[in-house]
This record gives sequence, C-alpha cells and structure tokens, in this order.
Amino acid sequence: MDFVKVRKDHIKWNIQRNPTDITISRTEKKRVGGGFDEAESNPGPFTVRIYQASTTETKETNGVVGAKQTNDSWSMLADSEADLKSGTNVEDRFEAGGYGHFVITAVRPQIVMNQIVGYQADLERVG
Repeated sequence: MDFVKVRKDHIKWNIQRNPTDITISRTEKKRVGGGFDEAESNPGPFTVRIYQASTTETKETNGVVGAKQTNDSWSMLADSEADLKSGTNVEDRFEAGGYGHFVITAVRPQIVMNQIVGYQADLERVG
C-alpha cells in the first residue's frame, strides 16, 4: 500500500468537503547589501479548507495608528502543491470569501515517509 498517496488522497478529500479558493499576497524581505528590500508576489490560486480550530474571542489591539481586531482561532488545510510560508522575513495574506481577511502565522508540513503530503497553517483573522 502506498501510504503517501493514501494520505494525499485523504487530505484532498477533506479539503473538498468545504473548499475555498484563495490567492496569496506575499511580502518577502530579502537582504540587499546592508539592508532589506521588500519583494511582492501572488502565489496561487489554491483550493484549501479553512476551519475554526477553537472558539477564542476576538482581541482588540490598540496601536499608534488605531485599533485592530484579530482572532487567532482559525486554521487551514492545504494539499502538497500549495505554496505557503510564514516567518519573520515573509508575510502571507489572503482574502477568503465569506470568511474575511487572514494572515498566515505558522505553517506545519504534514509528512509521511519523508514526503510532504499537505500543510496545516495557523491563521489570524484581521478585521
């Protein structure tokens, strides 16, 4: 039995239960000389499944320029073809119809027999 193919099929089946098409707006900081340069790209579109992982409340953050409401109780399941990134040098954002605007805060590859079969991502809903 090919466990890699089975797991990839399971992930695709799960995504198809409630699919959402997204296109990511990526801002990536790259080292140039003694500083950084920001490069923007738009990977996608990808078909993913967005779901609420917990029922935590919306948080309001007050900053210098105003208030921002966030909710970090959302997650996403994507297949192995998705190009998802998170980290200090990259920010992936996307709009999901019916759900709102999200920022990817963490990406965890799902690995079977040393092969990536999908990704789980933590999301922060920004409103």
